[in-house]
Amino acid sequence: MGKMENNNSTALTEQKPGEETKCNEDSLLPIVEKGLFFHDSFFEDIRKHFETAIDQIMDTWGEAKSVSDLMSSYRHVKERNLQEEKQVMAFNEDDQNHKVVLDVHDFKSGDVKVRVEDKHVVVEGRVEKEDGNFKSMKSFCRRFNFPGKVNLEAVTSAMSSDGVLTITAPKISEETK
Repeated sequence: MGKMENNNSTALTEQKPGEETKCNEDSLLPIVEKGLFFHDSFFEDIRKHFETAIDQIMDTWGEAKSVSDLMSSYRHVKERNLQEEKQVMAFNEDDQNHKVVLDVHDFKSGDVKVRVEDKHVVVEGRVEKEDGNFKSMKSFCRRFNFPGKVNLEAVTSAMSSDGVLTITAPKISEETK
């Protein structure tokens, strides 16, 4: 039985090569299910940043974009090119929160985990597919270290029904210290 692996692992902070991260079940955050990313009002404040990130990736690839369905255009192109740097991510910050949005659509049928670990938020995804005698596994791990003081105990995550994950990390204001 053949096995092909595509391990996407990016660390905004350093992670030793070959060091496997194990999920501590105590630190796993629940992922709240929401509606479609471009229709659910929950995602309204971050939507424009995510669209801009998709635009930039599509421009980098030199691909045509469908204005009516930007997400489908992006995912169609992404199917042909699964390189890690092609995963759309958007970052936003306001007075109260840091937000990270990433497309985890390819992992929605598998396993997506968000956890807090050593002052970082870690997102992992893994999915396995079997087709006859062929088995493939795809995974990724992203670590996020937010600037300033963040209330890591209040970090939340939500996933749209079309596979867009949003992580919200509340800031600790200077007055409340």
